[in-house]
Order: sequence, then structure tokens, then C-alpha cells
Amino acid sequence: MITTATAENALKNIYLDTVINDINKKTNPFLTMIEENTRIASGKNATVNIRCGQAAVGAGTETGDLPVGDTEKSIEVSVPLKNLYGTFQISDKALKAASLDPNAFASLLGGEMQNLVAAAQNNLTSMLYGDGRKLLAVFDASAINSNNRQVINVGRKYIKNFTVGMHVTVETGAGIQVLDPIDDNLVEAVDAATGSLSLSDALEENKADRYYVYEVEDDGTSMNGIDSIFGPVIYGLGAAHNTEIIPYDYIDNSADLHVLDEDAALEFLEKYEEYCQSMPADILLTHPRVKKAIFESLKSTRSNIATAELAGGFHGITFNGIPLYSDVKCKAGNLYALNSKSFAMHQLCDWTWLSNEDGSILKQLPGKATYMATLVKYADMICDKPFLQGRCSGFSALQSKAE
Repeated sequence: MITTATAENALKNIYLDTVINDINKKTNPFLTMIEENTRIASGKNATVNIRCGQAAVGAGTETGDLPVGDTEKSIEVSVPLKNLYGTFQISDKALKAASLDPNAFASLLGGEMQNLVAAAQNNLTSMLYGDGRKLLAVFDASAINSNNRQVINVGRKYIKNFTVGMHVTVETGAGIQVLDPIDDNLVEAVDAATGSLSLSDALEENKADRYYVYEVEDDGTSMNGIDSIFGPVIYGLGAAHNTEIIPYDYIDNSADLHVLDEDAALEFLEKYEEYCQSMPADILLTHPRVKKAIFESLKSTRSNIATAELAGGFHGITFNGIPLYSDVKCKAGNLYALNSKSFAMHQLCDWTWLSNEDGSILKQLPGKATYMATLVKYADMICDKPFLQGRCSGFSALQSKAE
């Protein structure tokens, strides 16, 4: 007969390796690329040297001075590892129903593992494009009530993230706040049935076509995403006082929203290359709307559109000789030019099951006929060369010039 011990053995010895592989290598091509750069941390914090400046190579006479380059300076930072969790639950009834049929048992566990992997992949990609803050919701301009701009329909998918009294901020993809930062912006009402919430202040008009809601009093549990290196503070270092580590940030600040299409993307890449004095990017990341705008622009000019196979078996197109991948979790109107070799996942260990004192991993939930197992990883993503990265933001991604 199949028991909880049988289930634990299967989770440890049959499913764990598959789950680790699916999460690490089949979530996003960029995460797959940086998986090769994994670093093992020795404590609760990851100690990393953030690089500044480049070494020099040049020609000279046999007895002349050697070429002088920028000082190979680095700044040591300590970044707390984040607690990344995934939970698996199975009812006692379901376990007993499958206890006499090995095939039914395998199907039951296999289905639950797929759900666990899907949830982990969803959360990881959300954090990948963030800045370490807790993202609560993403909504289009059409979700704002035209008669009362304090009311937003974020949908039932996101409404569960809100509670009355929560302090929030609403921003565009370029990080422009659309709520008065001086006021205490509170959630005043939550309607779970319709997916709508009411704020204490009204959103400003005509700022963007897509918006992002963050919790102001964040507990700092989210992984440092790509946007964490584009803010005023980079891993605890003030960007204004450490200009040599600042990445290239190309923002469209014009009054009119411009479409991020082929022309805008090429201009961004040209300026990014000038800033870096080379083209260090080995992958471009953007939203599907931007990819469509670029694709339509290329098609309208009868340009050759080459496809690209990316790490992890993902597919994209090649733009300006660089693989481009689109992800719905990426902020609409943004385009990232990244050097994956500069990023690494710093971790205590890879994904593993959280064990009880007796070594068991299945634990009965108090007062319920349900068992739960927790998948855990203590890690954070850190970039040691922020100055080789680039971001294009402040654009619209609703349509292309060809439409």
C-alpha cells in the first residue's frame, strides 16, 4: 500500500531533479543563461565585488611606458539572500484514493509537481523584471475608471494581493509615479467579485498605456531583478556617488508617447554601444507588444527576419545581430540589452525540500486532513558589472508604425 512515506520517497528521489531542472532551465532563457554562472554563498549574505572600469590593451615601444587603463576598481557589497519558496499540498483523501493504484498515485503526484513548477516559474519571472520591490498588479490604461480615476479594475487575478489600508504606489514602465508621492496613497476598498479597488488619491492622466502597482512598505523578500540596477541605489550603493557602475538608461521623456519600434530600438542600441564602447549585450528582453512592433517595422521594410534558438529551448528573433526574446512579465514599452555573463545566481544551495526535525518533508496542516511539502532555495540574482547593461523605457507598445 502507498503511504506518506512512499510519497516522500517519490518527492525526494524521483521528482526533485526534474523540478529543479524545469525551474532553473525552462523558466526564461535569461535565467537559463545565468544558471551557468551560479555562485555558492557561505552565509546569509552574498559578498560580491561590483566591478568598475576596464583594463587596458595597447601598442607601444619596447622601452616605452605600458598603456594606462582605468583602475581595475571594485566595490565590495553584501546582499542578503532571499527566501524563495514553493509549496505542494495533497489531501489525505486523494492520497488514500490513489494508494492501491501505482499509476493513479504517479499521475496524482505528477500533476501536483506540474502545478508547483508552473507557480514557481510565474513568480520567478515576475521577480526577474522587478527591482526587488513587491509587485502587486499590472494593468492597462483602460482599467482606470474614466469617471473616477481613484477606481481601478486590476482583475480577479491581482485583486487577491490587496487589502484595505495597504500603502501603494503606481508607476509607469519608466518608473514615473502617477500618484502624488507626498500623500499616503492607501487602498480604501477592495471588491474581490469585480476585481476593482479604490485608492485614496486619483491617478494622473495620460502618462502611459500600462501601469504597475507596488507595495510601499515592502518587506524586502523579493529577489533583486533586472530593474534593481537602474534605480538610485544599486545593491546599497548610491548611484549618484558611484557613477562608474551606472548602467545605460535611455528614457523617452517627451510629452507624446512614442512607439518602441525598429527605429527607436536601433537608436537605443547605438547609444548603448557608444556608452559601453562596445556591444556587450548577448540577449535582448522585451514585452510581446514591443517584439510585434519591431517585427512589423522589419516586415514593412522587407528586412530579413532571422529566428534564434535561445538557451533552454526557447525561441525568438534576431535583431541587430542579437537574440531578442519577449516575455509578458516584462514591462510593456521597455527593452533591455543585457550581458548575461555579468549576472549570477548566488545561493546557499539549489532547490531542496524543507525537512522536519525527523527528516520528513510532508507535514500535516494543523486542523486539516491535508499534507504539505515546501520547496526552498536561499538565493538572489546579482550583477557584478551594471555598467555593461542597458534599458530603454518610457515608450508605448500599443501599436507599430506599420499598423
